Amino acid sequence: MAGNAADERYRRLDFNHSPEMLRTFNNTFGHHEFRGNQREAINATILNENVFVVGDNGAGKSLCYQLPACLSAGVTVVISPLLSLILDQIQKLTELGIVATTLSGGQGRSEDRIYQQLSKKDPKIKLLYVTPEKIKMSRRLINALKSLLYRGLLARFAIDEAQCISQYDSKNFREAFEKLNDLRMDFPGVPMIAVSGPVRDCIQEDILKQLQMTNPQVFTMILNRTNLKYAVLNRSDNWEKDCYTWIKKHCPRDSGIVYCWTREDCDSLAGILRDRGLLAYSYHSRKTDKAREIVQTKWNENKCMVICATAESFGMGIDKPDVRYVIHTFLPRSVENYYRESGRAGRDGNLSHCILFYTISDKDLLSETIRNNEFDDDEPENRELVNIIPMVEYCENTVDCRRQQLLTYLGREAPVCLPDSEAICDNCERRDVLLLPAEIQASVPSLPPLDQPTTLPQTSSIGLI
Repeated sequence: MAGNAADERYRRLDFNHSPEMLRTFNNTFGHHEFRGNQREAINATILNENVFVVGDNGAGKSLCYQLPACLSAGVTVVISPLLSLILDQIQKLTELGIVATTLSGGQGRSEDRIYQQLSKKDPKIKLLYVTPEKIKMSRRLINALKSLLYRGLLARFAIDEAQCISQYDSKNFREAFEKLNDLRMDFPGVPMIAVSGPVRDCIQEDILKQLQMTNPQVFTMILNRTNLKYAVLNRSDNWEKDCYTWIKKHCPRDSGIVYCWTREDCDSLAGILRDRGLLAYSYHSRKTDKAREIVQTKWNENKCMVICATAESFGMGIDKPDVRYVIHTFLPRSVENYYRESGRAGRDGNLSHCILFYTISDKDLLSETIRNNEFDDDEPENRELVNIIPMVEYCENTVDCRRQQLLTYLGREAPVCLPDSEAICDNCERRDVLLLPAEIQASVPSLPPLDQPTTLPQTSSIGLI
């Protein structure tokens, strides 16, 4: 499904709201130039259209509902799947002087104060963040939102990380998202904006169907992240040492994320890295909300340099600009997931690394884990198994440009890496060395080919998130 990138209706800067929008864009958010289709999506949202935005990490999707929330009367309700994502956005909005808060459960008196604020004639809250589970389970929240609706103070719903609503994206799918289509019946006439990471057209169409978005304005914000240096490396049995060696050699004092297979792996690797002098902490769903909040705050303040996390718990909405590397110690479940997770690196535009440690046994191990999951029918299982195949092909393809492989899968065009680029991928670098005269090749440190990978010991699927 193509986005309406060239829609002149929303490109204009002569709307009644345009002067205030530009002041807020410049003075509050500190920006001076719109990114691709960002202005169009913001204008459409302020004009109360139903809007769908699909784009890369760092493309500025969140601003497409945050800025309109500042201009609109009443409260924008943001439905977001992860506590880490919610806390990150609230922290940054608060620093900008924008009143944002969350009802994440278990807040006691703090939650009571939020409900009291929502009941006022002119609530100060501009953005209220909730999880889809909160929307599904809390009658008190629904009643508060209906009160806002009747008083004309429910500005819009914003669905963040909307790919989680599609069962095509089985790993990230959240059952509570299925109930979000009830918002159409319970809150008629309230506009909606949904933002999603990069997805194929079939997933995009499924998201719009699930949300029952009528006549949506669709905007695509896909970037060719030329500052990301992709490489696939062979993983040995001693993968913890592999990670430490790579970090110590390339980015010993930089922020990074290491995605691990299980929660136990996260704890183990973080302990090993700390013992060797790196400021590393683990992050996964077995930790309490408070413990995760502490780790994320340390990471944002550079008091923690390495987050060892499961992709499910720390895979979306992380907006730290100076992440210099993202390492996967296992095979991601799909190309979409890998592209989104690796895209946490280099949001400031500086050179950053996307490393995937791979061994051929990953496919069998991941397939077994998927088969051991409990699905209501065979379709999600089969879909997940099919999604693994392109990811394996990506890892085992030692010829074609990594970046081009990823974007082509997502239906986008991208040139191969430039020969003199700092961020040249391992395949293009290997290709360029082979094009040199033989006498020069001999003097160039060669990139190691992907050796026959070693087999990992079998691991149970318990503790994956």
